[in-house]
Formats: sequence, C-alpha cells, structure tokens
Amino acid sequence: MKVGKYLKRMGEDKKLSQVQMGKLIGKRPERICEWEKDKHAIKLTEFLDITKKLGIKDINKVFKD
Repeated sequence: MKVGKYLKRMGEDKKLSQVQMGKLIGKRPERICEWEKDKHAIKLTEFLDITKKLGIKDINKVFKD
C-alpha cells in the first residue's frame, strides 16, 4: 500500500505546504514531495513521528477514504 496520499492529506488537513511541513518535521521539502508521490518509501517510524508532530491523535482518521 502506498502511503504518499495519506501524508499529503495530513499536510492539506493542517493547511501546510511541503516547505512548512519540512520545517516542522526536520526534512527537506523535496523529501516530502518524494514521499507524497511514492518515489521514495517512508519508514513506518518516520510516518508515526510525523503524525505526532502534526498533533494527529487518531491515526485511523488519516486512513479514511
């Protein structure tokens, strides 16, 4: 399963650009773009860390379709 769309949704829900999200989580905007387009795999631990930094308490809401 590709998680790029979920990462993108989290940023959109928080009204963050890739630059803003990158600053918040300590990653380059280019990396955020690669993750969102599923060009580079994101580790589960990194994904969970991002949810914490974005203040997402219910991770199940991230995976809604």
